[in-house]
Amino acid sequence: MRINRAMAMEFLGSLVLTVAIVGSGHMANFLAADNGLALFINALATALGLATVIRIGMKVSGAHFNPAVSFVMLILKKITLKVFVLYFIAQVCGAIFGALLANLLFDQKILVQSEISRSGSNFFISEIFATSVLIWIILRFPKRDDLIAFYVPIWIFGAIIFTSSTSFANPAITIGRIFTTSIVGISPSSVLAFILAQLIGAMLGTLIAKQITNPGKDNNG
Repeated sequence: MRINRAMAMEFLGSLVLTVAIVGSGHMANFLAADNGLALFINALATALGLATVIRIGMKVSGAHFNPAVSFVMLILKKITLKVFVLYFIAQVCGAIFGALLANLLFDQKILVQSEISRSGSNFFISEIFATSVLIWIILRFPKRDDLIAFYVPIWIFGAIIFTSSTSFANPAITIGRIFTTSIVGISPSSVLAFILAQLIGAMLGTLIAKQITNPGKDNNG
């Protein structure tokens, strides 16, 4: 029963987060003539959605909503391989359904595919950087759900604005963002490089936490 509840939470949290990201992308298309304002709208909505689902899900599933986070917890032996696989499935499905729901909410064609190419070494390095700091924050504050729920959204809000990739930092959300024609989309041809960069960033963030800020400590409480 516990794992079923956790999987449901990971699915729903990923769905809500993706609706916030993709829905704000659609809204920005409608409201903002200025690209900077559109980016701000998306960053704010993403941060608010992330803060909400983290607080709701922390005691149920650990509020991963991100295969990179789950991968780190697997490496640190905080979850089993079985739980990782189940979380991964729930997160990806939640992100895909979230994108489709956001399309529906804005009266767009529900099943679509993004044509926005996001390729280049700058995007790759950007995703490594954004994801590494995300993981570092999560591991920096063991047993402090309140701080994680505050600093993670703050980081993502800022990173969306100041990184060239706009800080996807999440393999499941990256996959979900294939299914939108809004400004937050990503073409399938760009996804693999983003996910690889995110996994590299996750390992780098883990290394920084273990060696610099949390040496010898239980990094996940």
